[in-house]
Amino acid sequence: MAIAAENDVREFGDVDLGARLHELEARLAAEVHKSDTLARVTEAIASSNDVDACVQSALDGAREISGAAYGAFFYNRMEPDGESYALFRLSGASPEAFANFPRVRKTDIFRPTFDNTGVVRSDDITQDPRYGRNAPRQGMPEGHLPVRSYLAIPVTTRQGEVLGGLFFGHPEPGRFTARDESLLVGLGAQVAATIESIRLNGEALAELDHRRKAEERLKFALDSGRMGSWDLDVATKAYEASDLCKANYGRRPEETFTFNDLVETIHPEDRPRILRAIDSAIRDGTDYDVEYRVIHPSGELRWLHARGRAAHKAEDGVRRLAGVSLDITERKRAEARQKLLVNELNHRVKNSLATVQSIAAQTLRSSASPEFFREAFETRLIALSQTHDLLTRESWEGASLREVFDVELHAMASEDRVSFDYASDLRLTPKAAVALGMGIHELATNAVKYGALSAPEGRVKVVWSIDDDVLRLVWSESGGPEVHPPARRGFGARLLERGLAAELSGGVELTYDAAGLVCHMALPLRALEP
Repeated sequence: MAIAAENDVREFGDVDLGARLHELEARLAAEVHKSDTLARVTEAIASSNDVDACVQSALDGAREISGAAYGAFFYNRMEPDGESYALFRLSGASPEAFANFPRVRKTDIFRPTFDNTGVVRSDDITQDPRYGRNAPRQGMPEGHLPVRSYLAIPVTTRQGEVLGGLFFGHPEPGRFTARDESLLVGLGAQVAATIESIRLNGEALAELDHRRKAEERLKFALDSGRMGSWDLDVATKAYEASDLCKANYGRRPEETFTFNDLVETIHPEDRPRILRAIDSAIRDGTDYDVEYRVIHPSGELRWLHARGRAAHKAEDGVRRLAGVSLDITERKRAEARQKLLVNELNHRVKNSLATVQSIAAQTLRSSASPEFFREAFETRLIALSQTHDLLTRESWEGASLREVFDVELHAMASEDRVSFDYASDLRLTPKAAVALGMGIHELATNAVKYGALSAPEGRVKVVWSIDDDVLRLVWSESGGPEVHPPARRGFGARLLERGLAAELSGGVELTYDAAGLVCHMALPLRALEP
């Protein structure tokens, strides 16, 4: 009997020991699986560069580790209603299933998570004293996924900022252990670190993108404005210039261009002034704003406008001077042309006033009555204005001899009765055009009133040629009344023989032939051509 009992105890003990061993092996396998899963999920979270992927990996992995039926991540950020929190990601349920859930609010159950006062783990959340204390539902709403086991973990940064919360549930009670809590708290810390890293990286990338776009806009603006940028290290005199800046000094993009090269390029007369301006900008912090001439390696002279400002640092003063340069050669040339034109205009106005004064005095001297003076004076002013109109159309750069004739004869309505004979036209300076215009007007006026153009059959012939750099022009009338030499020289004769001849350094002779008046002009080309 004793031997039989001993055998029964040994047999029962072996069975209990085997079951225990099997249980321990199962627990070990489960722990190994959780550790492997945790390592895999942690690696996936850490390597993620997307918040969606990071949170989804955490939820899926946490469910696998803890055996949770459902998992969710809520942002610690209020919805527009000011009461509820934003749902970010789900696991273990479709979005449609959660669509009808009431929004999560900071009730007594959720407050510890969103305020980061601790982890909430419950074997049966429905038995928690904080559960069911909030109107209007007083507990789990109808249609909600059944949750008994509950685990909520704050997701916080190292600085204590609550990013959100990881929430897990299971319809059966007692499914989450202290070990599960410990593992998922670590997982939550990894999620927080990764989200913070992604956010910081995103901010850094956004800042880099913003700076890149700003630099592109700046470069586009500089290129569009043909402005070159430059930077000078005050201590070392190291000089950096953009391609456009180099071009302003006559250098190619691939050429080395130092500060000494820049100084040597500045016109010797401007160099001391520019160096003083640079020293003043560095020493006193004044704006560097100068215009100066540069001489390109090709010998071409150009004008530049440079602007810049010194960068000050409290600890060691000025370290750099930076700015832009712009080629203003065309502007300077335009200013010079404008100044020349203004001076020329002043000169022409004075000459015109002197001419009008002379015309008035001469006309008054030769007029028998105020009525004759008015008519003669007005016609001569009109002749002067017609020549001015012609020159204005030509931008006062000159006019041709034939154009001057056409303008004056058209005013007399007699150009069809005047013939021309010449080999080539002649370009006149404004001064010569005005003088000849007045002379031609006097000849045409005399022909219309007293000469060939006063008779129906009368004609005028104009012939000119160039001989030994002298314009020889002949105005000859025919078919008009018989011509007799005048008893006294009138204004027209004096203007031609004295005024025109003196103005153009030549000679003018009037011949009163019985068949018609003849005017001979001999005018040097140097007084006529531009």
